[in-house]
Amino acid sequence: MPSAGLAAPAVVYLLADHLDSALAAGEDLLKSNLSWNAGDARLADGLNEQRREERAAIEAARGLEMVLLARVLKSRECAQDLAKADSYFKLVSRLYTSGTEIIADAASELADEQAQAFDVGDGMTGYLRSRGLIDEDAAAPLDATALPVTEQYRVAGRMALGPLLDLVAMFLDTLETHYELYDQPQRRGADKPDAAATNAAI
Repeated sequence: MPSAGLAAPAVVYLLADHLDSALAAGEDLLKSNLSWNAGDARLADGLNEQRREERAAIEAARGLEMVLLARVLKSRECAQDLAKADSYFKLVSRLYTSGTEIIADAASELADEQAQAFDVGDGMTGYLRSRGLIDEDAAAPLDATALPVTEQYRVAGRMALGPLLDLVAMFLDTLETHYELYDQPQRRGADKPDAAATNAAI
């Protein structure tokens, strides 16, 4: 039941911030749209420019993915702390940490630079393949191919983005409902014009 009128533990606000930031990074990632050889590559200069643009787009997507990963990892730590502070969240926290265990394992593997270099190094094609943006047996994307990031994008090469964001959103919604983190009536009232100011303007 909601803890109306009760002060939430400090970890709740930290956890909510991590979850909210993870959602924001995931939503921005879903807006990414990578392309391959989309322009005129007949000249060497044109090809070089395309490769720079492709690299920049992939690095931007990779950056958002790293933010998402970092926030999920920190939220797992906070969830465990919350379970100790509030018994109501023992089961919810366990479900969340279990559901994101695959992400934690993948993050540990990503930290192994030697293994990464052996697998795909910093190659763009390897990255696209590991995230499910092209087929695993594809040598490279076809020319003039658009590669939008969808909910099937594999975060860290392991977990689909859609289900991960659903899990994060579920936990955040539960926090907001239980602790009433956001006072909706006051927020709606704040949007209304001040009565005195309205009367003065008449």
